[in-house]
Amino acid sequence: MTLINIAKLAVAGALVGSAVGLAAGVATADPWGNPDPVAPANAPRKPADTFLNEPVVWWWGPSGGHWGVWINGQFLTLT
Repeated sequence: MTLINIAKLAVAGALVGSAVGLAAGVATADPWGNPDPVAPANAPRKPADTFLNEPVVWWWGPSGGHWGVWINGQFLTLT
């Protein structure tokens, strides 16, 4: 095959691959929903009502629960 034929084959493959990719479904996940706003009885004392003008909330994380604030989609722990 000449170099031009290889280039044509690569372009055709890319076009077919992109068309197949556009027809494929998009994988999405359902959000977890809102966390329980009530802290358990054995939770540490709430450090403040607000921090950087954001409300301090209880969050059940993978390492247990924490008091903290949500800032720019990230949870900043305070305890």
